[in-house]
Amino acid sequence: MEPSTPLPKVQLTITMLIQSAEALSATVIFPFVPQFVRDTGITGGDERKTGYWAGVLESVFFVAEFLSVFSWGRASDHFGRRPVLLLGPLGLALSLIGFGWSKSFASLVFWRCLQGVFNGNIGVVKTVMAEIADSTNLAQIMALNPLAWSSGSTLGPIIGGLLSNPEERWPNSFGKVQILRDHPYLLPCAAVASLSLTFFVFGLIGLKESSPMILARQKREELRIAASMDPSLTTGLLSEDRTTYGAIAGADAADTSSGLSSTDVHEEEEPPTIRELLVPRLVIPLINYGFFCFLQTSYLVLFPLMYSTSIPNGGLGFSPYLIGVTRGIWGLANSFVLLFLAGPLVRRFGARTTYIFAFANISVCISAYPLLSFFAQRVGRVDAIVWAIIVVQLLSNLAMSMAYASIHMFIVNSSPRPSALSSTNSIAQMVSTITRAFAPFIASALFALSLELNLAGGYFVYILLLGIVATGIFSSFLLPSDPRRA
Repeated sequence: MEPSTPLPKVQLTITMLIQSAEALSATVIFPFVPQFVRDTGITGGDERKTGYWAGVLESVFFVAEFLSVFSWGRASDHFGRRPVLLLGPLGLALSLIGFGWSKSFASLVFWRCLQGVFNGNIGVVKTVMAEIADSTNLAQIMALNPLAWSSGSTLGPIIGGLLSNPEERWPNSFGKVQILRDHPYLLPCAAVASLSLTFFVFGLIGLKESSPMILARQKREELRIAASMDPSLTTGLLSEDRTTYGAIAGADAADTSSGLSSTDVHEEEEPPTIRELLVPRLVIPLINYGFFCFLQTSYLVLFPLMYSTSIPNGGLGFSPYLIGVTRGIWGLANSFVLLFLAGPLVRRFGARTTYIFAFANISVCISAYPLLSFFAQRVGRVDAIVWAIIVVQLLSNLAMSMAYASIHMFIVNSSPRPSALSSTNSIAQMVSTITRAFAPFIASALFALSLELNLAGGYFVYILLLGIVATGIFSSFLLPSDPRRA
C-alpha cells in the first residue's frame, strides 16, 4: 500500500475553521429559535403553531443557499478559492448580528436568508479540501471533512443555549446590559459573529490559493513578466517542472501520454455545464446524498421542537439550556468518532458498507421520537426510561454522522476531470441545500399538524419519515462497491 502523504495541516485547519463558522451560524439558533419565533408574536400565542413558522425560518436559509451555491462555485473558478472563502465568515458575522437584533418575524427571515447566501460557499470549502489532497490522503481528508461541521454544530447549540436570554441566565453580568435585555438572543449571535471574524482573520493571513486554473494563470503571468524582463530566461523557465495541484480520487494528476501537467489541462479546459455532469456515475451518489440530507435535517429540525414542546403536547418540555447541553455532549462524542473512528472504519469496511450502516441508523433516531413522547406522557415527566431512549437516540446519531464522509468519497470520485471538481461539488451542494430547504418546513409543519389534528395519535410525521428512510436504504444499495468506480 502506498504511504500517505502528510496532511497539509495549516491549509486544512484554516479551511475547516471557515467551514465550522458556517456550522456555528446555522446551528446557534437551534436551542432558542422556537421561543424566538413565539416572542415575535407570529404564532398568536398558540404553541402548536410554532412548528409552522420555525420551519419557514429554517427553510428560507437553505433556499437562499441553494440559489447562491453554484454562483459561488463559478466565482471561485474565475476569481479564486481564497477570496470566495474569505467572504463567507465576513458576511456571516454581519447577518448574525442582524438576526439577533431582530424583533419581527419578517426581519428574522431576511437575516436568515442572508446567512444562507454566505453559507453558499460551503461547496467551495469541499473543493479546496479535495484540491489540497492527493490520491494517498484523500480518504483521510474526506473523513475529516464532517469534523468541521460537527465541531461547529456542537459549539453552536451550546452557545445558543448558554447565552440566550441573559437577563434570566446571567442576571449579575450580561443581564445588566440594557441592549441584551432588549434583545435576549443577541448575545449568542454576537458570540458566533466574533468567532466568524476571528476565522476570517486567520484565513486572511494564512489561506493560500488552491485552484489549479488560478495557479496556472498566475504561473503564466510570472513567466510573461520574467520573459519581458529577460527574454533569454524564457526557455529555461518554460522547461521547469510544474507543480501538480489537486490530485483527485486516486487518478494521476498529470496526463503522461500528452506530456501536459494538470495546470496545463486546467488552463485550457472550461468548467463543464450541469448537463454534462449529470451522468449516472454522479446521479446515483447525488440521489443518496439527497435522501441523507433531507432525513438528517428533518431529524435535527425536530430535535428542538420535540424537546422544547411541553409534555402534554407531545414533547419533553426541555429548556433551551438543557437542549443546548444535550446537543453539546452529543457533539463532543461525535467529534471523537469523526476524528478517530470514521476514517479507519471507512478504510476497513469500505465507503459503501459504512454508508449503508450509517444511513440505516436514521431509522433508530427518528423512531426514538414517538417513544420519547409516549413514555414522557405516560408518567408526566422525563424519567429514567426517557433518558435511556435519549441515550440510544444520540448513540445512533453518532453512527449516522459517518454517512457524510462516506458519500463524499463517491461524489469526489465522480468528477469526470480535475477541472470539473468545483462544479461537481457545487451540484452536490445544490442537492444538499434544496433537500434541506424542504426538510425543515415539511418536518416541522407535519410535526405541528400531527399534534394539532392528532394524526395517527400525533405520530404521523414519524411514520412518514420512516417510510422515506426505507426508500433511502434501498437507494443506498445502488452505490458501486468501490467509490473509484462511481
